[in-house]
Amino acid sequence: MAQAATEAMLQLDRLVESEPQIPTNGKRPNERVTKSLPNEERALEPHVRHLQTQRLLMRPSREVVLTLARLDPHLVAIHELDPRAVAQFNRLAISLISGAAHHPLKRILMTSAHHSEGRTCVTLNLAGALARARQRVLVIDTDLQRPSVGRMLGMDSEVGLAEAISLGLHPEEVITQITPAEFHALPTRGQVENSAELLASQAFKRLLSELDACYDFILFDSAPLLTSADASLLGLNTDATLLVIRPGATSTAEMGRSISLLNEEALFGVVMNRVT
Repeated sequence: MAQAATEAMLQLDRLVESEPQIPTNGKRPNERVTKSLPNEERALEPHVRHLQTQRLLMRPSREVVLTLARLDPHLVAIHELDPRAVAQFNRLAISLISGAAHHPLKRILMTSAHHSEGRTCVTLNLAGALARARQRVLVIDTDLQRPSVGRMLGMDSEVGLAEAISLGLHPEEVITQITPAEFHALPTRGQVENSAELLASQAFKRLLSELDACYDFILFDSAPLLTSADASLLGLNTDATLLVIRPGATSTAEMGRSISLLNEEALFGVVMNRVT
């Protein structure tokens, strides 16, 4: 996996930092545009077909239809208004799909050194790219101190991860279908005081086991490594880690300290976000 980490070092183009312009191709905002797959993606189709056999379907009780006005403008792989950035996230998605053909690679920990490095943006953009590649994708907001998945998607939730654990709710009662991005999200409503206790609980592990059968990839948007022990705790229940850094915001020393807190064998890659 350490070799895969080197091979998966990607530089994501600078994300849009202002309100996106409405596309001029006659399509409505957020209307799905079907595109042909790159050659390397087509080469993965036998593996994709394998993943699609004997599927268990998750049928969430809630659906959110994304609107451009409420969607965070940095989610370029969802509103598809920046083809160059979309292509970069597609490359990252292809790396994961290809890796899953050779190693157990379902639960992906998404983490960073600090806040404000774009971890949640990368997580949601990657979810959109994986969904376009016909993968069943779930994003779980496990940053229990500063949850942001729901905010960035412009969705409100009455229940979330903490309620699913504490009340023993069925996953379909707390997971939301994100349309037209075609992935699912399990948000966290607000700050959770006993975050370590929740993430170490048997109830959380049982929930993940139940979700495994319904998804090809589960992305965990976690708390930063240098401000919380939650990401290290999640690493015990995930298959691989993507470390998001932002050049100019993440120092070399901070990157080194972050990697030292991870199981390096599980480090799939480092995503350099907002590279000019």
